[in-house]
Amino acid sequence: MIKDINTKRPYRFYSTQPQSWEFIERRFEQDFGGLYTRMGALIQHIRQVGLSDRLFAYSSMDKLVVSNDELIDPYKEALHVHFDLFSGKWHFSYFAVPFKPAEFERYYPAEVGIEKFDQFLKMIRW
Repeated sequence: MIKDINTKRPYRFYSTQPQSWEFIERRFEQDFGGLYTRMGALIQHIRQVGLSDRLFAYSSMDKLVVSNDELIDPYKEALHVHFDLFSGKWHFSYFAVPFKPAEFERYYPAEVGIEKFDQFLKMIRW
């Protein structure tokens, strides 16, 4: 365990098992009645270009949490991707270390989400 210097409490690694990319894609297609086509397109892109071989993820409600670690801590080296149906914008939040706010947080128009996802991966060298 690691002690957080701000709260003096021990940090527990909150590991979450990844879901298969097939399961995640099917979930966004079926569970939301076809509303999340943008998320489905992102997941298809991840699978088609081979990113699914080195990235791990799980879906939490209508959010995708992506990591390069097989055991995912949602607040340590994890990218949270959400597509807001009401605003029509992507929301990316990257948490580098626990007990800190997101290190990277951006909103993007619907049409550039996949491009920005790829740029983010290059930026952090995933």
